[in-house]
Amino acid sequence: MTRVVSLDDLGGYQMPGIDIRDHFRKVPENFGGPNYGLGPLRTLADTTIDGRMGFPMHAHAEMEIVTYVCEGELVHDDTLGESGRLGPGDVQAMTTGTGLRHSEANGGDAPVRLYQIWIEPDVNGLQPRYVDVKQPKGGVRGSLCVLASGMDDHPGGARINVNAAILGADLDRGATINHAVAPDRQAYVLAAHGRVTVNGAELRERQGAEPGDVEALTIEALEDSDILVLDLPR
Repeated sequence: MTRVVSLDDLGGYQMPGIDIRDHFRKVPENFGGPNYGLGPLRTLADTTIDGRMGFPMHAHAEMEIVTYVCEGELVHDDTLGESGRLGPGDVQAMTTGTGLRHSEANGGDAPVRLYQIWIEPDVNGLQPRYVDVKQPKGGVRGSLCVLASGMDDHPGGARINVNAAILGADLDRGATINHAVAPDRQAYVLAAHGRVTVNGAELRERQGAEPGDVEALTIEALEDSDILVLDLPR
């Protein structure tokens, strides 16, 4: 049975100019706070940053971090000397590996909304790396496109060092797409915009769906929609 996760039911936290709603957040027991994930997925945060606000320079290590921009303009800078400006539909990925520091800020006056996804890598001790991919869906509508992946059977998008894939699709009203889920894998679906059904369960904008133990996903757009599918090992 598909579990639908409402935005209003999500925990999270606020800081000046930033609102974070956690679909998943698994943290060390001595850190406090919620402690749940999905396979190697450690954080899935629906994050809104007010105009000209953002996260100052801070450190990460031993995590693959993928960001998908839903609305607004996100500005990235890091201690690798990399920088990026991303708009709706753009993706960035960081292999934090042995450690890096970075900042993420709203580059405009309107709010920026994004999903930030933290996944444990298959191997630790990697060299830190940053990449951004502008419009990985390439204007294609009605089919799933690879946004970030470490899977050989889902190549494309930003390369990540974990046996997982983040897929996305822009769907016109009435369109239906399918995605097979292998027996040793699991999935999570996000309605970044619009309204869809996932295996018959209705998913409104900014809601998530955990389909459970299924062999396939059938996603139908009830209105023009933008969806993400996380394909993860168990």
